[in-house]
Amino acid sequence: MALIELSTDPAAPPAPARPALRRHRRLGLALAAVLALALAGAVPAAAVFWRRAGVVPLASAADFQVAGGRLYTFDVVDGRRITSAWTMRPLRRLWRTATTADDAPGGTLQGGSSVQIAGDHVLLRAGQATTVLDARTGAVRWISPVPVLPLTDDIGLVQAEQFRPGTEYDESSGAPGALYFSSSGQPHTEPPEVTELRGVDLTTGRARWSARFPGSIYPARTRGRVAGVVVMASGRLSLRAADSGAVLREQSLPRIPGAMSWGDVVGDLLLVRQAAGDDGTVVTAFAMDTLAPRWRRTEPADAGNSATCTGLACEKAHSRLVVLDPGTGRPRWRTTGDVDLQTGAGYAVEVQSGRSRPLRAVDPASGMPVVDLSAWQAFATGPAPAPLVLARREAGQGTAFGVLLPGRRVVQPLGESRTALTDCAADTRFVACRASAGVEVWAYSA
Repeated sequence: MALIELSTDPAAPPAPARPALRRHRRLGLALAAVLALALAGAVPAAAVFWRRAGVVPLASAADFQVAGGRLYTFDVVDGRRITSAWTMRPLRRLWRTATTADDAPGGTLQGGSSVQIAGDHVLLRAGQATTVLDARTGAVRWISPVPVLPLTDDIGLVQAEQFRPGTEYDESSGAPGALYFSSSGQPHTEPPEVTELRGVDLTTGRARWSARFPGSIYPARTRGRVAGVVVMASGRLSLRAADSGAVLREQSLPRIPGAMSWGDVVGDLLLVRQAAGDDGTVVTAFAMDTLAPRWRRTEPADAGNSATCTGLACEKAHSRLVVLDPGTGRPRWRTTGDVDLQTGAGYAVEVQSGRSRPLRAVDPASGMPVVDLSAWQAFATGPAPAPLVLARREAGQGTAFGVLLPGRRVVQPLGESRTALTDCAADTRFVACRASAGVEVWAYSA
């Protein structure tokens, strides 16, 4: 199927041809019926809308993100951090917020910027600090020196550690050993003595509740029916309400002497990992909403396997990834070759390891290949059920785009840009890519 040429206006569909003679109509109907039978099971060509919305000027060293149906741009000008929010159809700036270097701990602008959307709040992360903005106006609500995890549209979570004096790590020494980082990014040679969690009002920053735990903790926002946070701390799991911090449920964790523990959220599961060196890693899966244990298994030591798996329950074998059944923990299928795994459009996406080049979309339950993606060089996706938007360089320095929709088994061509593009981001309606003039934006549907 030919690619749709980029234009400033959407192409109008051709008018249906009118039969020249009445006697040809029955033949045409019969031919249409034959073609319908011949193409049974095939995916019909979808109507495509692809329109260039415009260009947002942006310096090459600046960054951008698509979130919540908007484009956000991040830049640093004359010692001030500049954040702008843009609507993408029509393409226009909604607001522009400037904060000085003094707004960040130590007056530093180091570290990339990103945003999370929570109701009427934009959580701007720069380095370790978070600035909470009004989503409608860009006005600064309050500033936290540490990350803020949104639990609901109105409640966020911050944590603060208390370390024993004298445990700060001297980074210039290069001394070996385990390091423990505070929420502000400071390394220490010992774990914290106490960690405090605070549920805060996202509009004001005021604390709604607080809780203290011995040692290190791992908090994770719940998904689904319960609005809250799961906390892994000192051999126990607890589920706490977002608005009050009240303990709703508790569950003990298996104790493994000398093991290092951390958590990983996959779908509606919390995977608690306890690494015991050469003996491998014990993985216990818990339901996020009830804390009920689902399954437990021991992963072998990864033996230097650097492959990554995002959005799926996986374990590392010596030269491949093993995808697990999230309900039972049993192996479902294994990757072949040097690939990473991500998710998009309802599929597991095999990606060339270390290069982020898509190879194929596979059935996440069986690992069977569904769509060959090797003709494309890059991809972008968003939270489920966002499609998979694909891009590749074309002759003459142009860039072609396609989209894999959830449930479809073919890539639908979208259109072209006549310029070479990099670093694309996308959601269900828009594509934004870095170009020489800034960030080019397109609206699409397929």
